Amino acid sequence: MKYYTVLDLSPDATAEQIKTAYRILVQLHHPDRLQQANDGVRQYAEDKLKRINEAYTVLSDPARRAKYDATLRTPMPRVPADGYGYATPADDDWDYAPRPTRRRKTTEQAAAEAAYDEWAHRAADQYAEAREAERQRRAARERREAEARAQHAEAGRYPRVRADAETTDLRVYFAPGQWTTLKRVPAGEFWMGADPALDSDATRAELPQHRVAVSEFFISQYPITNAQYQIFVEAQRPPLAAPAEWQRPLGQETHPVVNVTWEEAVAFCQWLTRIAGRTFRLPTEAEWEKAARGSEGLIYPWGNEWAARHLNHAGRLGGSTAVGHYSPAGDSVYGLADMSGNVWEWCADWYADRLYPQRATNIAHDPPGPATGEGCVARGGAFDSSPRQTRASHRNWFYPHQRRNNVGFRIVAQAG
Repeated sequence: MKYYTVLDLSPDATAEQIKTAYRILVQLHHPDRLQQANDGVRQYAEDKLKRINEAYTVLSDPARRAKYDATLRTPMPRVPADGYGYATPADDDWDYAPRPTRRRKTTEQAAAEAAYDEWAHRAADQYAEAREAERQRRAARERREAEARAQHAEAGRYPRVRADAETTDLRVYFAPGQWTTLKRVPAGEFWMGADPALDSDATRAELPQHRVAVSEFFISQYPITNAQYQIFVEAQRPPLAAPAEWQRPLGQETHPVVNVTWEEAVAFCQWLTRIAGRTFRLPTEAEWEKAARGSEGLIYPWGNEWAARHLNHAGRLGGSTAVGHYSPAGDSVYGLADMSGNVWEWCADWYADRLYPQRATNIAHDPPGPATGEGCVARGGAFDSSPRQTRASHRNWFYPHQRRNNVGFRIVAQAG
């Protein structure tokens, strides 16, 4: 018996395909479906079902199937054409053994077979529909499983970025339990630099005050913390910083990271970009200042009046505080903490002392700063800075390879 033909399968069918075909054929060819047919038709259906069961018995058993498959690859024995078993010199005289003569069907058998064939034709259509439905169910199940695997893999991949469901902000997850929010700063113009008529502490590097247009961006609500930076250090092979150069201070996991060079802050952003699949970088000087003072050009993040209780400065505490310690009173108009005091923050720009006069005549759009320089911009003041240095417009710089215990950074994600 041609078992694969009985089940309408190819010899390379899988065990699951054999099981599915058998289940569908049993449902379609069961004699109970021929309740109204005559005895001959039902008998024919029973014979058909026996052949289906026999085929499934062989093909569902790996050992029996292997033995059966071997017979398909073995040619039938040949005997001489004269049928007596004597060899003849000519190869052309050899042929496969003749098939037995089939007995002629009776009229009753022919009628039963014809009736069954008519029913089987309709059943074949149902069988095709059933197989297509099964194929679609299997494809849908495979899609669901693939989606579940992808979601599981995504859930275990860090760092990753997610849009906040309730706001326009972003969240960056560095590891389970370690994440930070990036606040949206809308596109628009603001006053950059200081106006001596309004700010008596203005320095030459902050003059003249001028209009700058900045595109939309997202900036981290807090400076990067020691715990978050530790994840980056451990992800490097070999570690970026030797233990003697950078170690996470015990008990200060939520304090801003310090003793990090400008190059290492840039490397942190590049690592985050590579893993999270979104562009991260240090803020430009213009972006940092707009985020700190808003479109109206406030002197301090919270307003134009000095308030010592809103920031960590002047060495009063002897070091940094946990990020957000002075929130929300000391936050900027965009909800950003520690933009004044606590630690200086690296910016992407090289520093140029007489930069502002070059762009004072027209509105500058997303100014990138000079292409080269001696040092890189640092903004915001630190725990040991004077009130004058913690103003939003104050400019400072350090060498890019320099490590200091009062300099950290925060990150920016480009919109879109």
